[in-house]
Amino acid sequence: MEVRRLMEPLEILKINGDIPLEVRSVASDSRKVVEGALFIAIKGEKADGHKFVRDAKEHGAILFVVQEETGIGPEIVVPDTRIALAKIAHEFYERPSEVMKVIGITGTNGKTTTAHLLKAIIGRSLSITTTGYFINGKELPAYNTTPDPITINSLMRKAIEIGTANAIIEVSSHACVQRRVDMIDFDAGIFTTLSRDHLDYHRSFEDYREAKAMFFKRLKKDAFAVINHDDPAGEYMIEKTEAKVVTYGITGGNIRGEILSSSEDGLEIRIDGLGHNFVVRSPMIGSHNTLNILGAVTTSLLMGIEEERIIEGILNFKGVKGRMHPVNCGQPFRVYVDYAHTPDAMAKAISSTREITEGRIIVVFGAGGDRDKGKRPIMGKVASKLADIVIITSDNPRNEPPEDIIKDITLGIESGDYNVILDRGEAIEHAINIADKGDTVLILGKGHEEYQEIEGKRIYFSDLSRAKEVLKNHGFECE
Repeated sequence: MEVRRLMEPLEILKINGDIPLEVRSVASDSRKVVEGALFIAIKGEKADGHKFVRDAKEHGAILFVVQEETGIGPEIVVPDTRIALAKIAHEFYERPSEVMKVIGITGTNGKTTTAHLLKAIIGRSLSITTTGYFINGKELPAYNTTPDPITINSLMRKAIEIGTANAIIEVSSHACVQRRVDMIDFDAGIFTTLSRDHLDYHRSFEDYREAKAMFFKRLKKDAFAVINHDDPAGEYMIEKTEAKVVTYGITGGNIRGEILSSSEDGLEIRIDGLGHNFVVRSPMIGSHNTLNILGAVTTSLLMGIEEERIIEGILNFKGVKGRMHPVNCGQPFRVYVDYAHTPDAMAKAISSTREITEGRIIVVFGAGGDRDKGKRPIMGKVASKLADIVIITSDNPRNEPPEDIIKDITLGIESGDYNVILDRGEAIEHAINIADKGDTVLILGKGHEEYQEIEGKRIYFSDLSRAKEVLKNHGFECE
């Protein structure tokens, strides 16, 4: 592509050296540079791309976009390479979001389930989610909830080339702050919920809320801002956007949902508003999923999708791997694996299973190392208040001693029966061993993840696999 075209949207402070007429590719990771590439040096949290400009040149880069002059090759100096990266990727892949219908989803919890619900309703689509990137159902490896602008735009271009007209993107708070979705032309943005999370990265809850609001600030005026009426932060998102606001909720909103039934067989919800009145049925359990369904339904209606297609999509969607994922091996008690790793998500998961549990709720959970320490005692308080038996264990300790993390969690335990079992596999085994008929075992925190992060290494571990292994050892036959 012509370099002149890539330079047009940039705020350029200085140009050093002879700029080539064309580049063959763009990259912000020196390991992905090929001959004839443009390399953008990003100052990251852990690494500074300016230190890899020489490596990029050795791999074949012929032009560099930098914040700090390096003198290593022809370079364009800009105030912020993150902003430049978003603009360059958007242009290099020929502005793909402008020819697709793009839906973005942000919030603390519910993003992934809402994204997969939309995928089930819409059908052929590109979806970029925490659990994977998908083009028309074909799964690609996922590295971040919201990847870098090059990945997003290249996936969009690939989807367009095979006739895909719709894209669904989970938008994380990190992505907003790091300008990963700056140039994406969203047709709708969904706000799910806001509760404490990622305060190791964002300095305060207010900063975290502001990061989410950045997404709605950037929506164009003719886009839809689809806002959860029931969440207190919804009003803040409305204040920050110039897009057309449509709200959804159980207690109020332009589209309202009435829970007709919530059981182990799933949910039945009446949808009412904006001239629509119909009933949807979902095999997903837990009344907390009502708001996820409402967000997906509201957005689908705004996109012009027929009621019948919405009803069918929700009915056929069985749920996301690792999100209230049932482990069915014929045992006389329930076992669920869920990704809940915030106090709010834990409370919703436990409360939802209480609706369908005759006996005790046994919860297994931990907290991640090198992350927000302040939420740990809150998680302990939630578990001890809402569950009958609490088993505290390890969950991605990273570079912290697991014992220290668990100690922080126990500071919040107020009452009730709890055990500390450091080994996560043993903790899951103990929970299943003590479960009686009618009980529910909730294994929280990791969901779809298939690893433990310990001292810089990822070691294979799956809550789903471990639960099945234990149940098989008890003589049950798993699906």
